[in-house]
Amino acid sequence: MRTVDQKLMSGDFGGFLGMHTEDVVMHVPGNSPLAGDHVGRNGLAAVFQRELSMLDSPPEFVPLDDLGSDDHASSVTIQRMRRNGESYEGLQVILARVRDGQLAEVWFRPEDQEAFDRFFD
Repeated sequence: MRTVDQKLMSGDFGGFLGMHTEDVVMHVPGNSPLAGDHVGRNGLAAVFQRELSMLDSPPEFVPLDDLGSDDHASSVTIQRMRRNGESYEGLQVILARVRDGQLAEVWFRPEDQEAFDRFFD
């Protein structure tokens, strides 16, 4: 999971997408403009491009712990973002189903869903 975060933070968006299956599904909870089920690499690209277009700079991920097996991967991180001069810092858990070494389904869970939603309102 750290490699996924590193690719995203370094701007290697193609490499980031390549770590996901063609039919990946990303589940983003809450009520923000980013919420919903995003299907396929195109859907994943669209939600991340939307997020990045809303931010003052790329998000920062501080990895705390990663766990993984052939079938699942999880990451506990601190996510930091800036938008319109405001800051967000929150603990998040990412759980993924792995298929053939790629992320096939991803669940994103911020510790404080209301704060995450307010940041993107």
